[in-house]
Amino acid sequence: MTSLAKSSEAATMELVERQRALYDGSEIEMRLENLIRDIPHPTLSSWDIQRLLRTSRAVYFDSHVEVVSGHHTEVYLRFESIARFPDLLTLIASNMAEWILQTFNQHPPAGILTTSSDARLLAERTCEILATHFPLRTVLTPFHHETGKIGTEIVSGTVEPGERFLSLNDVTTRGMCVNKLGKVVTDRGGQLAGMMVFARRDSGQFPFVDELAATYPFYFSVDLDMPQWEPSDCHACRDGKPLVTWRDLPPF
Repeated sequence: MTSLAKSSEAATMELVERQRALYDGSEIEMRLENLIRDIPHPTLSSWDIQRLLRTSRAVYFDSHVEVVSGHHTEVYLRFESIARFPDLLTLIASNMAEWILQTFNQHPPAGILTTSSDARLLAERTCEILATHFPLRTVLTPFHHETGKIGTEIVSGTVEPGERFLSLNDVTTRGMCVNKLGKVVTDRGGQLAGMMVFARRDSGQFPFVDELAATYPFYFSVDLDMPQWEPSDCHACRDGKPLVTWRDLPPF
């Protein structure tokens, strides 16, 4: 193992230990509460979201993480930590299903298109919950675990011309991935009925998400204040704080 790899591993382990201490202490409730901005779908209350994030220990605080886009952040949401808990997935999926019923009851979509990442668990559980109301199918595109990128080919299911689909991703920061999934639908002659994510994860500095929300019915369970910066503007870089990548963060 190179000295650089050893340094990165040590920084990750030190970060994990600090997170464990934080979640085992009394400060965690306030830290989580301060992250949550206005919740657009109040079936999941602020208390629900806090419990979900606390139980899964999905948020890394006081960190220095490079996310998939290459931006840096001090507060990182790791959806894979939530996906370990079937009851938490069901909580989110139930809220998604309620939104779909309210929004599309008169004109149900044919299904949900998502990636073969843990986002598929949300899509599949949502479809299961809605099965007694109207059938939806899940269509999957590739997810590359090493890069975090999504592909545009379909690896499971089909989109037929004229069919209406929702695009779903676990989280969004810039809106690029959930929009890319929507393009998979329209490139195959389908219609994009709306977009869904569990969390918006930025501080509102990426206006494309607002543009998408103004164009399509757009669901997100929670809006989290997690500012991100280009590396050249990252004060943690200037302070010499060790950088870890999103793929190296384990559950704890």
